[in-house]
Amino acid sequence: MKTIKLIIAILVISVCSQNVYSQTIKQVRGVPQNETKAERKAREKRLKAMADSVAFIEASNALDSAYFVITADRMTMGNSGRMFSSPNSSTNFILLQGDEATVQIAFDNGAPGLNGLGGITVEGAVSGLKRSQTKKGDLCYDFSVQGVAISAQISIVVYKGGNSAMAIVSPNFHSQKLTVYGPLIPYKMNE
Repeated sequence: MKTIKLIIAILVISVCSQNVYSQTIKQVRGVPQNETKAERKAREKRLKAMADSVAFIEASNALDSAYFVITADRMTMGNSGRMFSSPNSSTNFILLQGDEATVQIAFDNGAPGLNGLGGITVEGAVSGLKRSQTKKGDLCYDFSVQGVAISAQISIVVYKGGNSAMAIVSPNFHSQKLTVYGPLIPYKMNE
């Protein structure tokens, strides 16, 4: 009989300590103990707004310093807006490093293209930098890249409240504009 009482006491203590432990973990992580679903959604919305605000400030600072990269999440080409979904972000990007820029596009279509990847690469000097802000608070950034054989005009818009960007690439060798959508990420030389 004493053994059964001892086993029950041990089980009760272990269950209670587990509840106390999980409540302590929630409190340490900043999750209120008796949070309702509406309160949780409001808290998550505030946290996302703060993270987006920080991303927008970082993107703005990256534009000011002229050290950033836009990696392509999706792309459209031409007046018809032919969509290229899920492009490879390591081969489709716009990189600005001070007064030098690289615009690389690879269509993964099996054809070698001008850059051997099925697309184009423009590397060269940056000129005509212009930065402005719309009434909505979006950031606009325009510049030209003059490469060895080809050049392009780049127009970037970073949408207010985050680091989502749209870049329109207008090459000089044909009239087909390319639009790249993706995050604008600060580029650090040491990483």
